Amino acid sequence: MDLRTRRGGSRPLSLARRPRAAPRLRALSVAVAVAAGPALAQPAPPATDAATPVKEGAAPAAEAGAPASREGTAPATGAAVPAEEAPVSETDRQVARLHFEKGLTLLREEAWGPALAEFLLSRKLFPTRVATNNAAIALRKLQRYDEALEMFETFLRDFTMPAAERAAAQREIAELRALVGTLDITNAEPGASIVVSGEERGQYPPVKPIRVAAGAHVIRVFKEGYEPVETRVDVAGGQTATVNAKLRRLTRSGRLRVVERAGKTVDVLVDNVVVGQTPWIGALSVGDHMVALRGAGKLGTQPTAAPVKPQELTTLSLLAEDLDASLRVDPTPPGASVWINSVNVGNGVWLGRLKAGTHRVEVKADGFVTGTRTVTLQKGQRQSLDMRLERDEDADIWRKPPKITLDVSASFLLAPTLGGEITDGCDSGCSSSLGLGALGMIHGGYELGSGIGVGIELGGLFAAQQLDKRSATLRPVGYRDPLDGTASDTLRLGGFLAGATFGYHFDFGERFPALLRLGAGVLVGEVRDERTGRFRTTGGEWFNTFPVVDFASATYFYADPELRLGLQLGERWEVSGSLKLLLLIGLSKPKWDRTIELSASTDGIGTYEPESLMGDFVLMFSPGASLRYQF
Repeated sequence: MDLRTRRGGSRPLSLARRPRAAPRLRALSVAVAVAAGPALAQPAPPATDAATPVKEGAAPAAEAGAPASREGTAPATGAAVPAEEAPVSETDRQVARLHFEKGLTLLREEAWGPALAEFLLSRKLFPTRVATNNAAIALRKLQRYDEALEMFETFLRDFTMPAAERAAAQREIAELRALVGTLDITNAEPGASIVVSGEERGQYPPVKPIRVAAGAHVIRVFKEGYEPVETRVDVAGGQTATVNAKLRRLTRSGRLRVVERAGKTVDVLVDNVVVGQTPWIGALSVGDHMVALRGAGKLGTQPTAAPVKPQELTTLSLLAEDLDASLRVDPTPPGASVWINSVNVGNGVWLGRLKAGTHRVEVKADGFVTGTRTVTLQKGQRQSLDMRLERDEDADIWRKPPKITLDVSASFLLAPTLGGEITDGCDSGCSSSLGLGALGMIHGGYELGSGIGVGIELGGLFAAQQLDKRSATLRPVGYRDPLDGTASDTLRLGGFLAGATFGYHFDFGERFPALLRLGAGVLVGEVRDERTGRFRTTGGEWFNTFPVVDFASATYFYADPELRLGLQLGERWEVSGSLKLLLLIGLSKPKWDRTIELSASTDGIGTYEPESLMGDFVLMFSPGASLRYQF
């Protein structure tokens, strides 16, 4: 089945989307089915306007052991080798063809990792245009964007192709460059080894920019006789991230000696960095290190722990043997430490060769639950393992420290009614306004790292309500029967609040805090009632009373549940919108003073009835805003 007949993905890749089978990647693989046979069966075409295929001598990363090497790129010289100067045997071509066809089958099944391994093996034996193209496709599908970019650049640089195919590859390169950043390593010692996410990237100073896929990476810079530098850095697409890798000479060190038991000469890796060949001896920082041997092909050793003690010599005698399988571990979070068979093999991505059989893989990180997986590797198997750790909410790293907080708030007050007996007389002929006012509060508290807090609050409020032409009576002094009529009241409530609070402060996100809080205390205030009236005398004549004012004290218990939604401004400031309910429960209700006398026209002097000016229960709604500062 031709890859061109398969359904492609819906849209191009981007940093924000999970990569799917983009149509352009399918288009780039058009040569797979059409040109696969001739490309692998015939010698490469002579150079014209582009270089001919490059034959690479480096083994694939999975074959080389830890750390990884960059695959599919041109030799260090950068020069293309004409086909006639690098003859390929017919046997190599046939084996390359078999690997290519196997990779093609895997590519159709969207098994990107295994397909990549087959295309790289095919390229190692006989580099062709179609194998290079499909390796680039698989790398991009695996989100190894920096390697995909290099492979597409190799594809354009080293092969001739139709103009349409070249244009498609150029579009892919332009898109990938937006997904790839650059590392600028500074202040390191000349000759120091650079390892990025478990992959060797040469020595300092690098001969070319170090390009990496956008995202988080663990950078390690090592040189014998110096303390290694290891740091985690976030790299944005199309941007350059600077890493200060200033090395300090070892002040406390020990010595490590590594020999190969059978006398073979192989590379020695210490903490994923090649430090020399066996037999090797050198100074290292005090502590635990990881050591492995790596030779040609599959020859090597599994990771071994090497504890180095101060001013002592530690000797490891290791036997290099064929390692039949390989494993890649991608931990999340990116800087988590990886352990293979109880040996710490480093932080971040690890790629290396292991014996066929069962292995225990652990991933650890502060603040996360340790992840453990048991993998069984078959002979010749290459396996990738993604391990995402769950956050340990009880870990100290996530516990916020306690703090002292101070906040001020201002809000409107809206009360359907202030209640009281005077509102009972507001019948069909009466009109009553809503109670309106304002509330201001200041709050100081102590908040635990969990968000639970206690505090005290002080505040003041003002509210007013108007009642017009309610039913009322005026009682003349010395008369038994009262005079009927109506009265109009302008009520004004003012007072101070003091109480205690209990609350819970939490986050919807890093910048969007919320607060649930309940306060309770006492309101001590005063109600001012300015009253006028119209009454009928005992003789049947109507008269108006002059305005009189009464001041009555009011004492209420209050409760004020509150919800706030806010925005974090820096580390200490927070601004919020809030909704508070203010419930007042009467302890000492205000009443009209019956000793206040006023003219009752021809009936002499009269007094109003001692009606309550506020109810036993008053409910107010208070929307507003607040500003909070944490010390």
